[in-house]
Amino acid sequence: MNQDPDKYYVLFENWSLDPNQWSMVIDSFAILLTLIGLLFAFVLYRKQRKDNAKDAFDFFQSSLPELRQSIQDTIENLREFVQNMDADQFVHPILLSPGLNDKFLSKINLVDLNRFYKDYRTDAHPIFRTFLVDSNFFGDYHSYFTQEIDAFGTNYLEMERTFERWKLLRSMPFFSSDDENSDFQEFYTHWVKQLNQDKALFHFNDQGWPTEVKSREKLVKNHMDALAQDTFAFVPFSEKANEVNRIANTVVMAYDDMFEMKVNIKGVLEKDITKFGQVLINLNGLMEEKTNA
Repeated sequence: MNQDPDKYYVLFENWSLDPNQWSMVIDSFAILLTLIGLLFAFVLYRKQRKDNAKDAFDFFQSSLPELRQSIQDTIENLREFVQNMDADQFVHPILLSPGLNDKFLSKINLVDLNRFYKDYRTDAHPIFRTFLVDSNFFGDYHSYFTQEIDAFGTNYLEMERTFERWKLLRSMPFFSSDDENSDFQEFYTHWVKQLNQDKALFHFNDQGWPTEVKSREKLVKNHMDALAQDTFAFVPFSEKANEVNRIANTVVMAYDDMFEMKVNIKGVLEKDITKFGQVLINLNGLMEEKTNA
């Protein structure tokens, strides 16, 4: 390089530039390097962002099969619970799958995941957005359901214990021969005999004794309602008639309360089953066999 005070050149003299020109060249070169650096950083940023989105998508996809199975199990359990209530067989508690939650979403950067669907799964992006809304439902469902069923179970079992008092109406104290009203004694003996011989109401053992009640509804509609009404005429003349009337009315009211409670909780659970069905449809729309972008 020539270092003449007035001229600077590299390799060839005809490439000589004055100091101001060299300064401009060096500044331009520095700017070019800066732009190249920025471009390289931008490319790396875009690649990292794409990789992060892909990782979020892969983890999301790997979590969906377990969630789908949990939702399917929940739907089946809720349907079985409703069927048991229809058959007057209240089973408590009902078990919900521990996989029924949205905890796996907390391990995912939802911004990255949303970006992946927006950029590479455009057709599934609305379904994904709906799924995020659905996650609020199934994520909180376990605690919500537990509270609802606990409250229902406590009240229902209390009413059920009251309803079971109908069995007292077949006990010996109401058949005392020294009852002051023989008409009531005759009426009540006949009623109990008709009750115990009702093959549409009871299952019978090998000895011909009535055992399990087939239908609480038939017990109330065919026997308890009539007993509550018919014994009213004997109440002024018989203490036992008054007690039988009181028990019969208590049983009927307990049955009515139980029926109303079952209708209400059944309506709630059927709505939940429908909602879970919709969640399952959306989830199936998100699941993919291959997760390559």
